[in-house]
Amino acid sequence: MKRLLYLISVVVFAAGLSSCNKDDDPAPDPVVGKWASDRVRISGLPAPFTASNGQELDALTQFGISTSFEIKSDKTFTETDRSGGTVVDFEGTWVYTGTELTKNYSDGDIIKLTYDDTKKQLLSETIAVQDSLVNPTTSKRQLVSFTLQLVYKHP
Repeated sequence: MKRLLYLISVVVFAAGLSSCNKDDDPAPDPVVGKWASDRVRISGLPAPFTASNGQELDALTQFGISTSFEIKSDKTFTETDRSGGTVVDFEGTWVYTGTELTKNYSDGDIIKLTYDDTKKQLLSETIAVQDSLVNPTTSKRQLVSFTLQLVYKHP
């Protein structure tokens, strides 16, 4: 009888050890880590400017945008924006659902980014802008509406 109790104890103990597997830990969200503004994607240009749709321009040299942030595993983030000649630091919390990263800033602002798993990048929502562009047909300047999208990559 003692042998049977001993054997049962060993089996229960072994089963307990095998259930304590490190593989059960969830994988970290793919957005955790350091990110930096990389480029600006152009879209929505009307004719005769459509050839520039999809073009990607350097965020810093073309637009003066230099933003970096760190998404931490404790659901907080820190961010530094060096755009327009000033340096501003931000912090807040974040939520990642599906492919959408929502950054909730401590000042109340909310920014949503989409994670592109194939290219391992974060994409901002599109931003509607207007700019004075030279018409390639008439060589005259005209006010044109289009959209921009910021692309962030791991540095």
